[in-house]
Amino acid sequence: MLLRDAWYIAAWADEISGEQPLARRICNEPIVLFRDGTGRAAALADRCCHRAAPLSMGIVVEEGIQCGYHGLIIDGSGRCVRIPGQKQIPADARVQSYRAVEKDRLVW
Repeated sequence: MLLRDAWYIAAWADEISGEQPLARRICNEPIVLFRDGTGRAAALADRCCHRAAPLSMGIVVEEGIQCGYHGLIIDGSGRCVRIPGQKQIPADARVQSYRAVEKDRLVW
């Protein structure tokens, strides 16, 4: 039995680069791991808030992770920070974020 409100090892710290997103499944939930522009590990639900495309199929950019489908950029907190061709970003353009902590060469 898995506890949903608990810490799980998501990856070795060196598996998460600032270049490629890393897809994982934790408690049967698809998660994407990446490093933001400051090098901090981030964990989000692996689905874009626009069309539910897997964010893990996108690319890591300075501001966060860019969806490979329509190019939305989601930061490490799950907030959409850029939509191509659109100046206003809807307040509900968000992705579920998870707290990621790096300790002892692991990302929890």
